[in-house]
Amino acid sequence: MLVYVDDLVLGAAKQIDMEWIKAALTKAFEMTDLHKLMIFLSLEITRDGSPQQLAIHKRRNIEQILERHGMNNACPISTPLEPHTRLPARTQTDGEDNQIKEVSIEAYQSAVGSILYTMLGTCLDIAYTVALVSQFNHAPQWEHWIAIKRVFRYLGATRDLGLRYGASNISGGYSNAD
Repeated sequence: MLVYVDDLVLGAAKQIDMEWIKAALTKAFEMTDLHKLMIFLSLEITRDGSPQQLAIHKRRNIEQILERHGMNNACPISTPLEPHTRLPARTQTDGEDNQIKEVSIEAYQSAVGSILYTMLGTCLDIAYTVALVSQFNHAPQWEHWIAIKRVFRYLGATRDLGLRYGASNISGGYSNAD
């Protein structure tokens, strides 16, 4: 059972179990059964023929973000960040230099928020880049905006990717932690 404010997602191994859970909840709460789950918190859920196979992706969410930020026709790219990228912090003298291109703080923060929300759920491969660019929300520079635009280009290239889940007798977990 997943609960978010007034939205509820139920899952069970057997249909009879699902019916019992729905009946018990309907007795206790006023609720509407919308049947098969298709979208939840911008996560798009699809099934591949079998009720035990499902895929989660954010294609529509990514397309909306790219459209909102004017990047829907940008050339796709294969990585969200160039290797060994270091983004500079703003210095005291930067404001006096006329060569520095101004970046709207509001536009930058909106873009960072968009990719942050997109990362949650299915696009975990941009987590490092999101953490890096979000450090400059208070005073973004042109180099930071270029990094954000690269993430948009990457999302455009990977919009059809997602996570696939299926039933199996094998269970396990993986971690890449130090």
